[in-house]
Amino acid sequence: MAKLTSILLVNYRRFHGEIELPLDPGVNLIAIPSGMGRSTLLEAISWCLLGNELVSDPGQVPNVDVLGSGMAQVMVSLTFVNGESLERYALFSKEEGRTAQQGWGWRLRRSVDTSIVAEGDDTEEFIEHQERLFPEACVHANLIDGSDLMQIIHGRRSGPERAVQCSDNWCTSDLSLRCAKETTGLFHRLCPEGGVDALDYGPEGRLELTLSGPPSQSQARLALLSHALAFARENAPVCPVIMADPLGESHDLMEQYRHILDLFPSRQLIFLLSDARDIHALRSTGRVDRELEIRG
Repeated sequence: MAKLTSILLVNYRRFHGEIELPLDPGVNLIAIPSGMGRSTLLEAISWCLLGNELVSDPGQVPNVDVLGSGMAQVMVSLTFVNGESLERYALFSKEEGRTAQQGWGWRLRRSVDTSIVAEGDDTEEFIEHQERLFPEACVHANLIDGSDLMQIIHGRRSGPERAVQCSDNWCTSDLSLRCAKETTGLFHRLCPEGGVDALDYGPEGRLELTLSGPPSQSQARLALLSHALAFARENAPVCPVIMADPLGESHDLMEQYRHILDLFPSRQLIFLLSDARDIHALRSTGRVDRELEIRG
C-alpha cells in the first residue's frame, strides 16, 4: 500500500480528453461543481482497480462525445509514491445504439521515466499488483461517497461490510474492537447531542447502534459516516482515504472537518467537495496542503 501522487483520467464518463490531478501526501481539497464529477471521480478510481465491479452502468464509462466518433479509448492511471503507476484501459465502440467494450488491458509503469514494467490483459497478474498497491478491501472501505450513506439504511451494503468479505483481518485480529472504539468516539465528537449511545460493528461489519432515543436523519447519517471512517482508519493505516461530500447538510462544518482530520494524523486524505460551505469550512481548518479545482 502507498500514498498517491496523481490520478489521471482519459475520456472517463464526463471527463473529455485527459485530466490529471497531482496530489499532496497530506490533505487535498478538490473543488468540483455540483453535478460535474465527484461520484464519477470515485468511480473512476474503483474502475481502475476493480474493473466494472462497482460501476453503476458500464455502458456509460466512455465519454459520450468521444464515443460519438465510433470508438473511444478510456484510461485511468494511479501513480503512487513508491514510483509505480498502475493503469487500466479499455476500448469501446457504439454498435446499433449500444455501447460495447471491445477489450481491455493494464500496464504497470515506472513513473520516473514512464517505462513499462509489466502489461497484459491477465486478470490474476493485474490483481497481484493491485492488491500490493491498493487492496480491494481498501477500495470498498476508503472510497466514501456521502450521497450513498443513507442508502445503507435501506439495505445497501456499507463499505466496511464489503471490505470484511474480501479480507481475513476481521476474524483473526482485534480490528472489530478497535473500530468500535474509534467509531463511537468520532460520532460523539461529530454529534455531541443525540439519541445514539454507542456504535458497534456486527459479525459481518454492519453498523449496530445502542440507542437512548430515536436518531434524526442527520444523526443516522453521521453514524454511518463515523462507521465508515473508523473502519478506514483501523483497517489499513497507510492507504489513502477519498471522500465525496462526507458531511452533507451538517451544521458546524469547520469543527466537524477538524474532527475528521484529527482521526487521520499523517494520512493522505482527498476531499471532493462542491458546496461552498464545505469548501470554506475545510479551508478554515488551516490544514489543507493542496487545493485543486475542476471546472465545468
